[in-house]
Amino acid sequence: MSELRSNKITDVAGTASPNIPGAIINVKSASYTDAMSLTTDVRTDIPNLSLTITPSSVNSKILVMAHVSYGGSDANNYGSGYLMRGSTDIGVGTTATSNRQNCSFAMNLTGYTNETYKLNTSSMTFLDSPATTSLLTYKVQARHDINGTMYINRSGSDSDADYGLRGISTLTIMEIGG
Repeated sequence: MSELRSNKITDVAGTASPNIPGAIINVKSASYTDAMSLTTDVRTDIPNLSLTITPSSVNSKILVMAHVSYGGSDANNYGSGYLMRGSTDIGVGTTATSNRQNCSFAMNLTGYTNETYKLNTSSMTFLDSPATTSLLTYKVQARHDINGTMYINRSGSDSDADYGLRGISTLTIMEIGG
């Protein structure tokens, strides 16, 4: 059986952190464990779900992974989530017209009165190509679209019972060599 050991890897130019295509160069993660409510149709940053990274090469890609736990006070509660690089939407639809919304992921409760007791999750993964070595900020936003109140990390009823669930929302970014 072969074994490869090294305490340092360099490329032919002597660079200490070579940008190897497909290699994971840097990983950062953040989480939000408190609860928040959304009552208007204004996009809002989810607290603590913001990370900065400086790509080591203009060819690097950034893999962005978001996971949001949510609930709502109404059986027909609709919301949306957004991945952003700075103030730019990334990983969003592009065909919405008129009153429709382009978003990264939906956060909906539909049609059943028991929906208010549920804690739901929505996730999104997007491979971004920022083509820069400047400092970047990635973040997650949520928007309450219509009906009742939307909650992050808790159910709508927030019952003091074993079915009254509280959750966590996360953001993870990885620099991938390009």
